[in-house]
Amino acid sequence: MRGVAVLGLAAAAAVFGVPSAASAQEATASVEARIEAMEAELAAMRAELHALRAREQDTRDDVIRLASAVPEASVAAPPPPPARDGFQMGQTNIRLSGYIKVDALLTDYGAGDAPVGTARDFYVPGAVPVGGQSESDPSFDMHAKQTRFALTATRAVEGHTLVGYLEGDFQAAPGTQGSEVSTNAYNFGLRRATITYDNWLIGQDWSTFQNTAVMPETTDLIGPTEGTVFVRQPQIRYTARAGDHGTVQFAAENPETNLVTLGAVDDDVLPDFVGRYSYSNGSNAFSLAGLVRALNVEAGGVSDEAVGWGVSLAGKIGLGDSSDLRGMITGGEGIGRYIGLGYAADGAVVSGTLETSQVIAGFVSFRHAWSPRLRSSVTYSAIGVDYDVRLPAQSSGSWSAAANLFFEPVPGLLFGTEYRHAERELFSGVDGSLDRLHLTARQNF
Repeated sequence: MRGVAVLGLAAAAAVFGVPSAASAQEATASVEARIEAMEAELAAMRAELHALRAREQDTRDDVIRLASAVPEASVAAPPPPPARDGFQMGQTNIRLSGYIKVDALLTDYGAGDAPVGTARDFYVPGAVPVGGQSESDPSFDMHAKQTRFALTATRAVEGHTLVGYLEGDFQAAPGTQGSEVSTNAYNFGLRRATITYDNWLIGQDWSTFQNTAVMPETTDLIGPTEGTVFVRQPQIRYTARAGDHGTVQFAAENPETNLVTLGAVDDDVLPDFVGRYSYSNGSNAFSLAGLVRALNVEAGGVSDEAVGWGVSLAGKIGLGDSSDLRGMITGGEGIGRYIGLGYAADGAVVSGTLETSQVIAGFVSFRHAWSPRLRSSVTYSAIGVDYDVRLPAQSSGSWSAAANLFFEPVPGLLFGTEYRHAERELFSGVDGSLDRLHLTARQNF
């Protein structure tokens, strides 16, 4: 191609009268240089065009990818929020819990009827009638007083955990706003109200002397009432870990001296001091608690004080996958108000001197699950009391035995039936008994 161009240019030079060969050679070299420059420029233009086409293809590919991705993102549902127990108010998590509970009780007293009220709502061993006639007919009662509400408020603040807890029901407060004739309305009463700051608890709670974890399942509000520690009261408690499975607790709790004839005198100057060690490993749990009290009386022309003390051992032992054995034994002096809903007084004033009572009490309960939805408990409970002076009208001892059957048709709904026989005796030898069939329905929330 280049040779043809050179020959053509030479011929043109000859035609137009180019004078010499040197001039023809110079012209030929100039033409060749220009052709090389044009070819180089053409190659550069082709390279640029190829790069432009490549960029356009990349752009089309990106558009296709984006077009296919946008519909997928718009159709896909966002992931569900994490499950939350309760609801959030600012930085505080609020949780409501409790249950609706309805009880029906058919009671036959062996020595006279108990008055309408607490003794008819659940088992109170110290209120079992004694010394009366046995001809009375059984009494039927039905109520929903033990319906319970609880609120838990949890908040994390500067590396610490704050927990507020409030609990109440319609059984705790005396008095009514209605009657069985018409409205059956009852007062809402405080059970527990606590503030927990890390390892510290301040407020009204179960006494540290009590181990609620070993309590048997019963239709009754308490169950083995005469054989168990049962007190809720204001306190300051500290809890610390003790190994992998243990805790140690120390508490200063609200004092109250309860005496024969004088009742609750409320003259105490020091709190009740409690210490407890608890161990839990799987289905087994044990606790050992100690109590020291400074009893004081400044009433009825009497001014005296005494020291009360108590020890309580409680436990639960797993017996395979479907059974367990639970129990508690408690003994001491001047601790009557801590056991059996105040079955015995803390002491009595004898010749101007405050004398403490001696108490020993306990229970044992066997629980068996017949199936995942059907279970039973059999419980025996007893208490014995002594004073340094003979007090014929005071209770010397009580015992009760109960057996029940619970059915849970669906989680959260429970039906139960229980039979209980109980006996109470005074120091005078007068006694009485109770036989009760108790039906209950409960829905947890």
